[in-house]
Amino acid sequence: MAQQTQAIEAPALPLNACSVAEHCEALRKHGRLPFWWYLARHPLWGNYSRPFQDRSGGWWYQVKPGLCWAADFLTPLSAQQVRLPLSKSYLGFQHVVPAEEEANSHLVINAITDLGAYSERVIDAKRRNAIRKGLRSCTLEVVSSYHEPTVEQCRLAWKGLTERTGWKHAQDRGEFHSNWRERLQVPGRSIIVGRDLQSGEVAGFLLTKIIGNTAYVDTIASRTDLLRCNVNDALMFAFLMNARQLPGVTKAHYAIRSYVETLEHFKRALGFKPVPFPARVVLRGAAGSVLKRLSPTKYRRMFGLFDDSAPDPSPADAPGNAGHLGTPST
Repeated sequence: MAQQTQAIEAPALPLNACSVAEHCEALRKHGRLPFWWYLARHPLWGNYSRPFQDRSGGWWYQVKPGLCWAADFLTPLSAQQVRLPLSKSYLGFQHVVPAEEEANSHLVINAITDLGAYSERVIDAKRRNAIRKGLRSCTLEVVSSYHEPTVEQCRLAWKGLTERTGWKHAQDRGEFHSNWRERLQVPGRSIIVGRDLQSGEVAGFLLTKIIGNTAYVDTIASRTDLLRCNVNDALMFAFLMNARQLPGVTKAHYAIRSYVETLEHFKRALGFKPVPFPARVVLRGAAGSVLKRLSPTKYRRMFGLFDDSAPDPSPADAPGNAGHLGTPST
């Protein structure tokens, strides 16, 4: 059956890639950009996700104020390698470990662990058809410099996503344009846009980062009035097919598993699998008991506990059509 699958040719995209240290040092130097674009600034804690080094030289960021994850997310760390300052990790931290014997939790990450073997053959037939339609309907490009009309159309795509799904919030024009102009200066990050072939308008965008040996999906969004283009399918497939060609890039990461089944189906249909990486979580003081009592769903997600027979507690637009993103945050 796999041998009969017709090849899908993805357009060549000049993706940006760099080391973990180079990417994190650039964000440190810049100061205002968050580790993930969608995190934005907090009214009280400011740019809390700005990366930092621990006393062993490893790079980390706060996924929530006071709660840390490793920047090189899928690379295992032993407990002896982790020396985090309390001022950054006052709630706790979590990281992947080398073996189950060292784990007290699992980080269930939508991942492709052998990116070099990725192709249309690992994608189901329905999604392959959606990708073909998207590539016929759209032209894809990597944004290399600030272009006001392009960025404004991307802002409309983000606005459409927030209105359709209720996830996050729309940004005003000045905030959005300033953020994107600055983002273009950060190594390892790429902005891929898909344009409707008929009108030339931006139908959707995909924000990515490729650091170390891993290609990460940051944020994906599409215009409500151009959903017919299947731009999300085209963007994701082209990103993965181009990332797999980069020397040393062996894995892809598309967020911690969520409880939104439509979203998880989109990721699985593209070839991602929810991989339970053995992990070590340390929750300081009463943080663990408070989280378990007040947010049991988030607590279970942090520990990698999923009841696959449970109903979807938060249905949303199917991201193959609507662009809803499963965020890396807990």
